[in-house]
Amino acid sequence: MKRTASPSNVPTVQPSTAVLLGVDVGGSHTQAAISRGDAAVVARADGPGAPMRAGQGARTAAVIADVTRRAAAAANLVLPADALVVGAAGAGGAEERDELAAAVLATGVTRRARALPDGEVALNAAFPTSPGVLLNAGTGTIAFTRDAAGRLHRSGGYGWQMGDEGSGYWLGRRALELAGKAYDGRGENSTLLARVFGALGLGDFDDLVRWSVTATPAQVAGLAPHLLAAATDGEAVAREAVSAAARELVRLVEALAKHLPGDAPLRVRAMGSLLSDGSPLVGAVTTELAARLPRARLELQSVDAPAGALRLAARLVAEA
Repeated sequence: MKRTASPSNVPTVQPSTAVLLGVDVGGSHTQAAISRGDAAVVARADGPGAPMRAGQGARTAAVIADVTRRAAAAANLVLPADALVVGAAGAGGAEERDELAAAVLATGVTRRARALPDGEVALNAAFPTSPGVLLNAGTGTIAFTRDAAGRLHRSGGYGWQMGDEGSGYWLGRRALELAGKAYDGRGENSTLLARVFGALGLGDFDDLVRWSVTATPAQVAGLAPHLLAAATDGEAVAREAVSAAARELVRLVEALAKHLPGDAPLRVRAMGSLLSDGSPLVGAVTTELAARLPRARLELQSVDAPAGALRLAARLVAEA
């Protein structure tokens, strides 16, 4: 069910003149795009991550309001917009989507607001007319697809406590674990401890333990690039961790492949910081797909989630 918020006195607007806002909110950054009428992007702005949490809609909405106001200023367009669609990490439940849509509306940046899971918006951007699987691996992980009847299906995305296997958090947590084992002799020696110390500006293992106790999932995820770098340099323990992450990501795709049956090639669009070109995780996922799901093809073209949100905002105006 689509979750939309709008006051009862919203005026009717012609789609051709509507000011539209599309927003993508992730764990590490937020992006906004603005357009007029035809959903073509005329300006963008970005800001910090602000994933949705139950009871904290106002916090996420404040970040959305900031980036959308800056996008509007860059485009010389006046807010409130006629419609805003936001895809937000953490907005998988109806309660969170309702809360976020209402909180965005309360900021005054738009007359209509619809909140969706970030992966659903990105799926619309990646596959607007054709079938495929969107695999998102950043701070967290999730995969989406639509079947032939247009029904949405998801796999994973349940947060760092219940899942997010193969994610930035998952790899960052593995980096901390391997560093600890190397420190006290339980694991293979590697450069991970030195890399983590350097990344955090620490020189004492006790300081690292203290840091880990209070670190947020996003901060832990910030260690993932250092594990990936160690894997690129050929360190065995890091390469094993990357292979394990790839297996988890391919399981997300496998769970959705049954909704797109047949022998035709299955397009899998990669999204998120972990699956950028040149990452050792890309090669590991490609190898794992070939072994377990031969018809799948990993695609690395960028996914413009804010632009996908703009197209959905145009539909929101047309529905009014």
